[in-house]
Amino acid sequence: MTRLVLALGLALLSAALLVQRVATPTATAAAPFVPGGVCLSRVSPDQLDQLFVTEPGGVVGADYQRATSLPDGSVLWTFQDAEVRLPGGGTTLVHNIGMIQRGSCFTVLMSGSAADPQPWLFGAYTDRFSHWFWPLGAEMGADGRVYVFVAEMVELGPTYPSRVEPIATAVAGVDVDTLAVEVEARPANASAALYGWSIESDARWTYLYAQCHRQFGFDPYIFVLAHDRQCSNRVTLARVPRGQLFAAPTYWTGGGWSGDPATAVPVIDTANRMANASQIVESGNNWMSITKVDDWWGDRILVERADRPTGPFRVVAEITAVPKCPVDCNTYFASWVPTTDAGQLFYGLSHNRWDGVATAVYRPTFGAIGAPAPTMAPADRCSLGHCG
Repeated sequence: MTRLVLALGLALLSAALLVQRVATPTATAAAPFVPGGVCLSRVSPDQLDQLFVTEPGGVVGADYQRATSLPDGSVLWTFQDAEVRLPGGGTTLVHNIGMIQRGSCFTVLMSGSAADPQPWLFGAYTDRFSHWFWPLGAEMGADGRVYVFVAEMVELGPTYPSRVEPIATAVAGVDVDTLAVEVEARPANASAALYGWSIESDARWTYLYAQCHRQFGFDPYIFVLAHDRQCSNRVTLARVPRGQLFAAPTYWTGGGWSGDPATAVPVIDTANRMANASQIVESGNNWMSITKVDDWWGDRILVERADRPTGPFRVVAEITAVPKCPVDCNTYFASWVPTTDAGQLFYGLSHNRWDGVATAVYRPTFGAIGAPAPTMAPADRCSLGHCG
C-alpha cells in the first residue's frame, strides 16, 4: 500500500508540474548530456545490428527501438530501459535514452553525467523503478519541433517489473538543431489509453494510434502474470490536424470520426492474438503495420497493409522472429526504421533473456522487406471514378 500511495503521489505531482509547463512551453531548455556515439560503415540492417556492439556512450543495450525522420535528413531514435556502463565498470538502468543519427553516425542522448546517467526525457520527474517515462511515437510539430510522446509509468508491485502500469501520456518537444528539450506537457488526451503509441501523418492529418502497453502483472499466461487481455490486442486511432499535436483529437468509430474516445473501435483485426503492439507507417499511399504478435511469446512478425490509416489491414507478409539463443531468450516489439532505399522497408526487433539480465542479448536486431509499389490515394482514385 505504501508503494501504491507513493507512486500515485508522484504521478499527481508530475501531472501538476507538466500542466503548468503547458502554459510556458518555451521555458529554459536544458542541453542534453551527450556521452558519445558510433559511426557505421553504412546504414543497412546488418550494420544496424552492430549499433550497440561498441557500447556507444556507454550504452550496453536497450529495447523498444523507435526511429523518426527529421526534416534535415537526420533520424531521432528513442529506446526504453537502457543499461548504461558506469566509469567503474558496473552498469545502471536508465528508463529512456535518445540517439540522433546523422548520416551513418549515431550519438547518444541522456541527461545527468557519465557517473550519474539519467533519462533524456522527463528525468526531473523520474524515480527509478517507481515512476518513470517510456518513449512512444514521435512526429514533427507545426512549430518546427519534434514531439516525442511518452507513457508515464508506475510500479505498483513489490519488485521491478512486477505490476507495471501506464497512468498517463505526456509529450516532450525537442529542438531539432540543439536537441534541447524545450517543452514538457500533456496532450489533449493525456489518458493511459496512450494515443501516440504509434504516430504517422499524411498531407492533412496526424494519426495517433493507441495500444495500452499493460504487459507486467495482469493476466496469467504460462504461469506468468503478464498482459492485460482486456486491451493488449486492441489498436484504436485518433487524429489531429497535421502537426497540431496538442489539438483535441477525434476518434475513428468504424464509420466516421467522433470527439468521444469511448466510441473508438479497433482498426486491426486481432482475433486470437494476445498482444498486438503494432507500429504503422505510410509508404507510397500504403499504410503498413508491423507487429511482433503476442509480444514476448511466439515467433511471428506480421506485416499488414491498408489503403487508409483506418484500415482494414490485411496480412501481406509473415516474418519469423529468431531469438538470440534457443531456450533462454525471447523476442518482442517490431517497429519500422526509416531508410532512403525506396525499394525496401527496414524494421527492428527487440531481444532479451527471460531472466531480464542485461547482456549482449539485450540489443535489437534489424531486417528488411520489399516495399509495396506506390498506389494512388483513395481520394485520388475516387476523383477519377474508381472508388473501392
